[in-house]
Amino acid sequence: MKFQFKKYLRHVPIVKRIYPSLFFKILKKIKKKKIVYKFQDILLELNIDEPMDRSILFFDYYENEQINYLKLKMQKNKYDYFLDIGANSGLYSLVVASLNKSINVLAFEPIKKTFLKLKKNIKLNKLKNIEIFNFGLSNTNQIKKVKALKKNNYIQTGGFGVVNVGEDTKNLHIEKAIFKIGDHKFNFVQKKIYIKIDVEGHEIFVIEGLLKLIKNNNVFLQIEIFKNNYNSVLAKLKSLKFVKVYEINDDTKKDYFFKKKI
Repeated sequence: MKFQFKKYLRHVPIVKRIYPSLFFKILKKIKKKKIVYKFQDILLELNIDEPMDRSILFFDYYENEQINYLKLKMQKNKYDYFLDIGANSGLYSLVVASLNKSINVLAFEPIKKTFLKLKKNIKLNKLKNIEIFNFGLSNTNQIKKVKALKKNNYIQTGGFGVVNVGEDTKNLHIEKAIFKIGDHKFNFVQKKIYIKIDVEGHEIFVIEGLLKLIKNNNVFLQIEIFKNNYNSVLAKLKSLKFVKVYEINDDTKKDYFFKKKI
């Protein structure tokens, strides 16, 4: 059974520290790493080794503010497409697809292990309006090195990012993934599109690969922007006639919402 008070436990420092630890040890002891759990009215396969999944399981919380704002936008507007760039295990795609069966959801996830989890979650929810792609979006068609944290021999699938030139990757897991130019994939004209971008610092490259789509369509943009990229991303979006309409500061994550001037 899921209790509503779980999401408030994360605000109590000692509980936030001890409660997950005890829960984690119990699940490890009974050798139960994967659990199917209902969150935001969708079913998700959770892995207790994954930080995002632990937050959902232990506190019934993960980007709740962002998701609630997304739901509000979906209820107030009739979008033709939802592009989930950096889909991870599919939380956003699943929420949108279940909320609106007529919208076309396109989800992009370059990491093979995460992509398979995304595929499984779609099957769990029996959704037919999500199309998934096992590559990331960028401003070049290229195989790129990607990085992730590794803890106790487990590679954390949430938080994979593209390796930057000259970056020290000595203590990180490194693998390769396929990236493609978004404008080579889409040929939309005069469509109403909601784009969510969560790509761990690669955001400006994604935008540069979508210039034609942005120019030819009515786009609303949700984007997580790393602090050191904020000025350059904001300048790029201003040049494309976007204005910031909202922002959410949720724990260590900052999401910004932009509307395109028509």
